[in-house]
Amino acid sequence: MLSIIISSYKDHFFEAVSKNIAETIGENFLYEIIKIDNHGQFGLCRAYNLGADKSQYENLLFLHEDTLFHTDNWGKILTENLQTPNAGVIAMA
Repeated sequence: MLSIIISSYKDHFFEAVSKNIAETIGENFLYEIIKIDNHGQFGLCRAYNLGADKSQYENLLFLHEDTLFHTDNWGKILTENLQTPNAGVIAMA
């Protein structure tokens, strides 16, 4: 289970990443996307904190809206890696 938090300022990017997530995260994987509309009102950290406050799952993914995933079933891979002892944060570029 994964809460995906996205600070959004361009609708077409948000639409594209939402579609990409649905197509690649993995079948039957439980997730939510929390969109924080942010057209320059506040910084990225505040946007992410607002999203974290709204999340329903323990695992949080803070994601830029211009990101696209190429790996299938990445949701399971990510959450399994978060279960590794002493893993609290995973970063990717």
